[in-house]
Amino acid sequence: MGSIKRISVLIAVLLFFSVLPKPALAGSWFTDWKDKIVYYHDLLEKLIFLPDLPAAPKRINILILGLDGRRGQRDRRADAIHLMTLLPYQGRIRITSIPRGTMSEKIMEGKEIIANTYSIDGRDGTIKAVEDYLEVHVDYYIVVGFSEAEALFEKLGYNGEKTLQVLRSRKAYGIGDPQRSHNQAFFIASEIMRNYPYFKQYPTLGRALLFVAHEIIETNVPFEVMVQVSDLYLTNGLNDITLLMKPEDYMSSLKDIKFTPETIDAVLNEQKKSMEKNEEAQKDMEEMKEKQEEEAPMSQYLSGIINYNKRFLGKEDRKVISRAGPYYGQKLWYQVKDKGLSEKLHFQFMELLYQAYFNLGEYDRARSTAQGFMDERSLDLINRDYQLQVGEMIKRCEERLYADRSGH
Repeated sequence: MGSIKRISVLIAVLLFFSVLPKPALAGSWFTDWKDKIVYYHDLLEKLIFLPDLPAAPKRINILILGLDGRRGQRDRRADAIHLMTLLPYQGRIRITSIPRGTMSEKIMEGKEIIANTYSIDGRDGTIKAVEDYLEVHVDYYIVVGFSEAEALFEKLGYNGEKTLQVLRSRKAYGIGDPQRSHNQAFFIASEIMRNYPYFKQYPTLGRALLFVAHEIIETNVPFEVMVQVSDLYLTNGLNDITLLMKPEDYMSSLKDIKFTPETIDAVLNEQKKSMEKNEEAQKDMEEMKEKQEEEAPMSQYLSGIINYNKRFLGKEDRKVISRAGPYYGQKLWYQVKDKGLSEKLHFQFMELLYQAYFNLGEYDRARSTAQGFMDERSLDLINRDYQLQVGEMIKRCEERLYADRSGH
């Protein structure tokens, strides 16, 4: 295939995992969920009783975008760009990666790197840039920020913060971003293959993982379509995952860097050793450390936002939504390491926005905000009292909606 590097992940990744000791697969989502899913009747209904859909297309293009950006930052860039092409009837997947610094006359007439298209023209601008550059049609998109990425990694059994560090590192490598982009694509492929046997063995749990992921990420892929495509791969097998890069210049220099939840520390240490030899990387690390020391802890930061906006409920509800909404959208509580505190902040943030919507008479928005909390937490809710409280919140909305419809 010329300079294009073709990776048969079915062979490469499965051979890699076949020589690992069995504990390497412990601690994944299925071990935590398989014994308790039977008790979640509401969730089971959503996983099993799905509507009939037309036959899935033979080819589906999903654009995966990873955004940078700190607390509440609105002007974010697409630092990870991967087009996943699904061929479910053939049991094949192709991932085409575009390094963030890629420039082309097809990308905003050569005036910007592709990462900047998101901050300039938003998600739709990046989708158009990718479509023009690769000459394809994007059917669906998936967008994740730092917090959502950490949450997904945790669901897969990883240390979310460390995994994000590994996959964001570029100055640890001589060729920089192309290697980082390849690392991300190889990680996606490896995780698909690592978890595929458990989707086969526990199909309902596989749907549960898809459901929770669907609630965490920003996407226009309907959950039902996710299940439909997943089921096709379970039926037809997963025969091959091919990784490509556009432009192709660096393909011969890329390395396949494999890691699991158990080996991530070793990979992170290797990256740190490489960065210690790079003066520019060292300077960036020192500046980042100083910045982090100046910032308030995330839990304190979020508590401040919640408590400040609570004072305006019932008075300036629209402003509460405008001010707090961007922070809520970034799901910053997932960066709080204490899981109980993270869940508490998530609940309090949801409750704040719920009440603002309710006060404005936007009962559908209030209900979906409350339901979103329950759907996102699904199988790993720590404080069971929240389930009762959210149930009451949803009931209140439904009573108001019923009253409005019946004219009472």
